[in-house]
Amino acid sequence: MNILIIDQCSKAKEYREEARSFDAGDIDEHGLETLREHPESLSKAARKLYAGRQQQYISDAVDQLRSVGDSVDRFFISAGFGVIEETEELPPYDVTFADHSATEIRERANTLGIEDDIRNLITDGYDLIFFALGSDYYRSFDLQSILEDVSPTTWVVCFNHESITDSYENVVSLPARTEEAKEQETIVVALKGRYLQHFASHRSKGKEVTDLEDIETFCTTEYTTQTSLDQIDE
Repeated sequence: MNILIIDQCSKAKEYREEARSFDAGDIDEHGLETLREHPESLSKAARKLYAGRQQQYISDAVDQLRSVGDSVDRFFISAGFGVIEETEELPPYDVTFADHSATEIRERANTLGIEDDIRNLITDGYDLIFFALGSDYYRSFDLQSILEDVSPTTWVVCFNHESITDSYENVVSLPARTEEAKEQETIVVALKGRYLQHFASHRSKGKEVTDLEDIETFCTTEYTTQTSLDQIDE
């Protein structure tokens, strides 16, 4: 499968104590290239920089999927830098969409070109797209407008957007709230990562995806062999 995962940055970041952390003013004044080369930045790949639990779970899922031959492109929506590929080197920074109004988020997102970059990504012929985002990051672009541009032959997984996605035959919105987090024995902010881990586990065991129902099942249930099920019944 050819898979696109649109993840989000996390407040938790992994960098050395002596590294300098930049704010939005620094970013907007100097730009990524300049800050990346700053002697105090100690930049690292986005995948290694973001240390949130969701991001760690998704990294595990990506590794599993790639190990069985699936092609996976992973990008992050960064409140500091916009849409960033997982291998792109970033300096430490402290910018988030949390605690900002929807208007403020959209204004910064427009400055960063987030919606245009997402629209360019979704037209690359993917079999499956995951929007593994929290509510603040969904506000950085118009989801309905983006879905209208997705090919009808591409499956899409969103979270907590049933009112928008129900009209699309190729899109499923999975609930990822407190109740589901308890069922999956994790926390809400990590739940979407857990769903991707489950999906990757099914794929790593040779399970084929034939429709949206398969995707929903693979995301929301941990892979269990028939043998173990029989043992439980006994």
